[in-house]
Amino acid sequence: MAYNNLVNGSDADTLLGSDDAHPRSSNASKSKASFNSRSDTQDYPSSYPLMTTPYDTSRTRTVDIADQRSEKSRNSVTTLHSYTRAPKRKTRGFAPLEKHHYPPSMPSSWKARAPPVHSTKPHTPIPATVIFARGAPRLHLPKLDAYISTLEQPTFLQKGSRWEKDKMFPPMDKLAASGRSIEDLETNSNVPPPWRNRNIILGSAVNTVLGVTGSSLLAAYYSLQGLANTLQIFALILSTIVPLFGNDTSNQWHQLLLGTIPNVIALNFASSVIQSLILLVIFLTLSSGLLFYFYRSTRNCDRYNRVEGLQQSAPEGKQWALLVVTFILTVLYLPLSTMAVHVLVWSDDLWVVANPYKNATVLPPELPPLGPPSVYRDPLDFCWTTTMTKNEINFAPVILILSVMVLLSLTIWFPIALRNVVRQSVPKVDMYTGLGRRRNRADLDGEYHRLLARDQNPFSFLYSGYRRGWATYQSTFLFAKLSTLVIIAIIDPDNCFFRSLPRNPIPIVRQVLLLVSTIGFFLSQCFFAPFLDPVNNASEWTSRLNYVATSIVALLLALNIPNQQIYNVYVLYSIYAVTYGLSFYFTVINTSLIRRAVKRWTKRVDFSIDIFSPALDLSFPSPHTKRRIWQETITTLLLTSPDCKIPAKQRMAYAQARDSEFPPYLLNFAGTPGERHAENLKILRETGGFAYNRAAALLSGPDREWFKQLEAEIQTKFIGPDSFWRNDKNPDSRCTNHFGNAWWIPFPPTLVLRYDDGPYVVLQELVDLQKYIAQNESPHVCRRRQVRMSLRALEGQTVRWPYDHVTPIGSHSPLSWGKGKYTARSSVHYETCKLNVIRRGHLEWDGFQFGSGFEVVLSYAKKLDLDGSVIGLTNDFDLTTPMARFLGLNRKLISSRLGDVELALSHYRQHHRQECHSKIDALTYRFMAHVFDNPQEPKGLTESSINSERDPRVQTLMSGSEEVFSAAYARFCAASSSETATWWYIFWDDLWRRNHDTISALELHATDFNPSYPTSIAYTPLPRPALESLLIQRGLLSNKPHRIDFFHSGFLNKLYLRLNETAFRDSNRAIMFHVGDNKYDELDMEDVDMETLVQPSTMGTLGTGGGTDHDDVSIRPRPTYKWEGLLSDPVHSTHRIKFLAKLGAWMGVTPLWRSGSLSQGLSVDVRLENGRYVLTNNDSTLGGNSYMESRKQ
Repeated sequence: MAYNNLVNGSDADTLLGSDDAHPRSSNASKSKASFNSRSDTQDYPSSYPLMTTPYDTSRTRTVDIADQRSEKSRNSVTTLHSYTRAPKRKTRGFAPLEKHHYPPSMPSSWKARAPPVHSTKPHTPIPATVIFARGAPRLHLPKLDAYISTLEQPTFLQKGSRWEKDKMFPPMDKLAASGRSIEDLETNSNVPPPWRNRNIILGSAVNTVLGVTGSSLLAAYYSLQGLANTLQIFALILSTIVPLFGNDTSNQWHQLLLGTIPNVIALNFASSVIQSLILLVIFLTLSSGLLFYFYRSTRNCDRYNRVEGLQQSAPEGKQWALLVVTFILTVLYLPLSTMAVHVLVWSDDLWVVANPYKNATVLPPELPPLGPPSVYRDPLDFCWTTTMTKNEINFAPVILILSVMVLLSLTIWFPIALRNVVRQSVPKVDMYTGLGRRRNRADLDGEYHRLLARDQNPFSFLYSGYRRGWATYQSTFLFAKLSTLVIIAIIDPDNCFFRSLPRNPIPIVRQVLLLVSTIGFFLSQCFFAPFLDPVNNASEWTSRLNYVATSIVALLLALNIPNQQIYNVYVLYSIYAVTYGLSFYFTVINTSLIRRAVKRWTKRVDFSIDIFSPALDLSFPSPHTKRRIWQETITTLLLTSPDCKIPAKQRMAYAQARDSEFPPYLLNFAGTPGERHAENLKILRETGGFAYNRAAALLSGPDREWFKQLEAEIQTKFIGPDSFWRNDKNPDSRCTNHFGNAWWIPFPPTLVLRYDDGPYVVLQELVDLQKYIAQNESPHVCRRRQVRMSLRALEGQTVRWPYDHVTPIGSHSPLSWGKGKYTARSSVHYETCKLNVIRRGHLEWDGFQFGSGFEVVLSYAKKLDLDGSVIGLTNDFDLTTPMARFLGLNRKLISSRLGDVELALSHYRQHHRQECHSKIDALTYRFMAHVFDNPQEPKGLTESSINSERDPRVQTLMSGSEEVFSAAYARFCAASSSETATWWYIFWDDLWRRNHDTISALELHATDFNPSYPTSIAYTPLPRPALESLLIQRGLLSNKPHRIDFFHSGFLNKLYLRLNETAFRDSNRAIMFHVGDNKYDELDMEDVDMETLVQPSTMGTLGTGGGTDHDDVSIRPRPTYKWEGLLSDPVHSTHRIKFLAKLGAWMGVTPLWRSGSLSQGLSVDVRLENGRYVLTNNDSTLGGNSYMESRKQ
């Protein structure tokens, strides 16, 4: 490739200096040897290498201090003075490397060198914003260029390499050919495009409909007559087609389709009032039917608690019927609720006479009688009646009752039920990353955003547009929208509530209340900003500002302020033009096509991590390189192999607890290693690295045989219903009998028991598991279990138990003072009844219900149900005398059915034990530590995999993939040979992932930039002249600064400034910074990172953590990372709050915003010399002695 020649022919001005400025480097061979220098800790057996989960410890003390700060102090910038810096580049983990130092080789002169000497010659540091600006002079770092020129090329770029330069590394070529991402393969699903994403389509439709229907501008049309008129308009449009056919109008079909049907639709067969009432009955009846279906379908919709006993109980398919019903109810909520209120207050559109109050001069108006008083009502007696004739039927009571039912069910119950359903349907976020690291708040928000994109829950369109923690906002907003419409409907002089009051004050009171409510909604949007996307928040903010402005105009009109034409026409139309114009803008700017266009227009280069932060973990082995190279290779290999990949139709569903009380378990296992690998990743992200390593140590440690015995005994005897556990040290007061349904999760080994009363208990310690077995084997518990099994055998059967039911007959005397006084009693004798068991949980197996809960009910007659106390049943299921008699009376029935129950329970236990064994046979849980988290030479990897894995498919794949492992290991060695190489790889890898779909030159020259190719620039750090030549050749940089360039001189200044830190940290060649306008205190990047602590959303560890879990082609909206803000803040002497910091994100120009207060900014110790920036600690560009050294001479 072209850039190889550029590297070899680099015109670096100065060669590497003496040992006192030795760069932080090492050659690839020494680094490669250090990969295999792992040693196991004494806590775990040497036969089982543990998954390492390194931490970012370069800021250990900073993070601890920041985590302990109060919420109040987090809102301000803090400067540390009294705390010493934590050790730099110290690596912590569960399996630390033995005798490993970074760099792998280091001259002794380095360790004994004197502190770096920097120039004290008077100078003025230059603000970082100036150095990194587009068109800034070039930052000249000749010693860094010279050092980079000495770095060795990767082995796969040297002569004789087995990999072709123009082909991708295996198995990344298979991933590219599949057209899917790694996340698509792990979840076995694809994110639908926006044009057929039902969450986006329905969610936008609901927001639009609620925004339109909830507007006070349309409130006047929420009347029965208004709805009928709408349908009449439709009928009128259709009926106008009839005359166009001339003689064909006699055709019966044309008359039916274009005449009769439109009139029936419009209900053009009765008077206006009757027409409105019929229409109301139709819609209210429709809503009642939809509400009943919604209730029936959502009784067991809990996303996580509905699975009991590791059985899939969720309905298959996409549940379109439930989705459509929910959508219709949400859309009809405001119109139907408002019309029901109109019925209760009996608005003038229901009056059977013309409104006599509109032009009346006196109150009440004087009207002539309608006719004889014996036949007609009083002229003003038209409220809550459908006729003015006394001898005709009044349908008003029926309509009122139906409206009250709608208000109770649709208006009040539906939003509450919808809120509960949404709360139970929201996806939970794994607390850890794919490396076992705990996610911070911003990472949790980003992961939640990604989960929503793949969420197929039928209610996801209701919460997919809202931030984490605000999923139920839509249901709450329904009430808020309704309040506005109710104010308009009730406080109206043209209804039966306020018709007798003076007409002029009522509109004023109504508009004042409307103004107060709209201001409240506007302020809530300003403070809460519940939408996930800042653009949607800005759109909603504009919409609510529109409500406030129009309410003010309406109040001015109600007050009869002079010059009404000005604000009723010009001002009002201006408000509509601005707000609706902005709403249209927000709709357009938020489309994926326009977002990419804006990114190209602004020349924005995105990164998913704080790439320029010195806290970025570059220590060997960096979690970023391990995740992006080695672990991606292993995952891709398994999930693209024809024999090991997940079946195309397999749904990846897990049994999980909402609050992570127990680890996840893959349901409906189809037997493939790909499923098991995805499950291992899910367990790691749910439980974290420490819990995973602890469980892995148990499976291979000295207690392994003891544990296996306990596991086998539990799986064969003590899972399923009628399991018992009592914690004597800390008993659960919510449990009455301590029986429940238990199930076993193989990894991490966990026994979960859901009590009959509802709570969960989780046992993971070996001591607790042993005690659990002992309790269930005790004679007392076995006897009580036998009672439960006998009753279970009688479930649904007609049993013998004589009972005399006595019913009092007569009237209750009001003078009996509650003692009751009846004249007679009636007694009915029953010999048999039907025994039923009511449960909380659901677990069906072979026709039997094994779910938790055990409430016995005896049904003697249709309305005669008795509880279990009738047969002597107690909470502890003791064998009382009545219970013994009851079981004796039904001994034959019990004997005939008990065997079937025990057989079904035995099959259930056997099935799950076999499934647990088949999972381990397909892929062991040790695979994560042996292979996934352990970069190593292919030979040792293949041997260990064949010895530890049992599945022939995995053995064949591992033994036949030596080329894959060689490529991955060579890539990993190349990216880990030095801190400079590591940072360089992370930079270009992340740049490719987040920008290749936007920057066309990257895609055009993918072999130069895509890290999946051997010739990618990511593996070969280049001196700046070589990089500039390559970028110019590839059309990414111009010789003269140009507006269309994504790369520019200021961006490259930032790149090589950070690269200089990786090479010359703690030496006199490090670049010094100044915070604010302080020109005297010189700090390196790590000192700056320590000295500047900002609020949690931009803390130093945010964005620098454990690699990347996903391959999003574009970053999601987020606050700027710490160093993204530090390097872009202008220099000031004080901290400032930027009130419009989020304006760019609101307008859709950028997905980033600066949260909190601005920093004081940074200045860099450079000076402008000969048209380029040079370091101030060099007297000349030729690499001469520093100013202090020249003085000593």
